[in-house]
Amino acid sequence: MAGCVFCGAPANSREHVIPQWISSNTLKAVPGIDQTSIVLGADGVPLRTVSQKFGDITVKCVCTTCNSGWMNNLEESVRPFLLPLVLGTDEFVVILDKQQQADLAAWVMKTVMMFSFTLPKEFHSAIPAADYAYLYHYRRLSTRRMTARAFHLPVPGHGMAGEVLFEAKVSKSVNPRGFIGFLRLGHFGVQVYSMRLPGDTRLCEFAEFPNVKPLWPPAARWVWPPEQACDEAMLKALTDDGTAFPIGTRKKR
Repeated sequence: MAGCVFCGAPANSREHVIPQWISSNTLKAVPGIDQTSIVLGADGVPLRTVSQKFGDITVKCVCTTCNSGWMNNLEESVRPFLLPLVLGTDEFVVILDKQQQADLAAWVMKTVMMFSFTLPKEFHSAIPAADYAYLYHYRRLSTRRMTARAFHLPVPGHGMAGEVLFEAKVSKSVNPRGFIGFLRLGHFGVQVYSMRLPGDTRLCEFAEFPNVKPLWPPAARWVWPPEQACDEAMLKALTDDGTAFPIGTRKKR
């Protein structure tokens, strides 16, 4: 039996990539949403369509202790505010403090990690082992070498036929070494970066734009949604070309 990607114990537990409660709640709240999962490759090309509901997709790469312990606690910490982000409702505003932002960014990272194990084996190593270890030990992202930003998106996405509620992709970064992950749940999308950097530098934070909000490192007060939604053309420009990368590094504080 393979080892848990987080702690190394036997991977004897199945983890839901997307919580089942999101699947059931979004189906009721957004009639007509197609819950078929579209699995994309690193180049954004669809690899396959998963016919079961996305809330039923599981991977067996973690142990029972991690799954029912800190991973479950992390999911419960974002549950009070995650669904409004996914549904993109305008009736109320989501305001998160630093700890809630940290939990949300960590949950996104965990979800992207689990998603990678639904892909062919060559994708399983896209995320360095050091990132699994950091998330396991600290329950958060590194403020020195990780950064993330959030998008308020329309549904459907990426020109797919039908409405796509769940979408994710993972790709390696060669220089500097690391990975880039993207997760979309309904109207909420997050792009996360992790780069191996020299000890005296840190990854630049993303600037805040009317259509995009930095999520990690955390701000004193995080208000959602942004001033403007991010359409598909803007999302593609931000995530598929050079503007997607934080510009340079700065000295470690």
